[in-house]
Amino acid sequence: MTQPPQLPIAPPVRGPLDVAYLLEASEPRRPVSRVWFFVGGLILVTLFSGVLTAAAGQAGLLVEVVSAMMVVALMVGLMLFTSGVVKRVRAEQQSVESIGELVQLRRWSESAGQLDQILAQPMRTQAARAQALVFLGAVLARYQRFDDAIAVYDHLLESRLLDGGSNYGLRLGRAMAMLRQDHLVDADRAISELRRQTPTGVESAGLALLELYRDVKTGHSEEAIQRFGKSLSTMTEQLGHRVSDAWALVARAFDLLGRQDEARQAFQKATLLSPPVELFRRYPEVQRLEGRYDPTYAPPEAA
Repeated sequence: MTQPPQLPIAPPVRGPLDVAYLLEASEPRRPVSRVWFFVGGLILVTLFSGVLTAAAGQAGLLVEVVSAMMVVALMVGLMLFTSGVVKRVRAEQQSVESIGELVQLRRWSESAGQLDQILAQPMRTQAARAQALVFLGAVLARYQRFDDAIAVYDHLLESRLLDGGSNYGLRLGRAMAMLRQDHLVDADRAISELRRQTPTGVESAGLALLELYRDVKTGHSEEAIQRFGKSLSTMTEQLGHRVSDAWALVARAFDLLGRQDEARQAFQKATLLSPPVELFRRYPEVQRLEGRYDPTYAPPEAA
């Protein structure tokens, strides 16, 4: 009895921003040095001209001219190839920079689409790839795919693709994602490591905000309020309008302690700087203040 024909198995369809796939697919290919091709070509031309000169006799001058033309052609070809490579590298860097602009403009869907496209194929340089992966982590965090964002940050840190300052910022984002996913032990370890990496006498607003969020999330409201009072000036100076996050978190801390007047004042200051919907998205714990205290919306021209 004949077997029915087997249908071909379709390849698995990857979802949008498949982190495991993008990390593997975007790895640059190992470059092959074209210099050796040029050297090999010169050797072949030299051997070719030597053989022809010995065989040509009186036509040796013509052979030398042809050989010189072949050498020039090799050099021109190498220069054209190098120029093409440089143009492609610049085009890739410009594409990554345009994605960075989209991220700054909070055009998340466009950023995600372009990242999914550029990282789905081998990139030309590790520097551009690292920059694109940083943007990928930010987009994943925006869509609340925190475990995927942590995977991207871990890859960047393990690969040592960024310098010291960028690494510090990356660790801040990684620790925040851990807190959002309730990986409290890992987050506490990451915060301790950040504290050790912070130079003595230097205050980091990002680290202070992380510790404030950890205290609120774990119910240590008194510690959160003390930390807020100690770090408010630093956070105001370094975070700008994002100090609203700190005001929102301390409002939650006051609320947990039943200090409603102080919670109301802090919540109003927070919502004056950032829309309540943004604060609720960033910190689910703060959303419990919705309906308990009235927000203070910024004037239209300042919003």
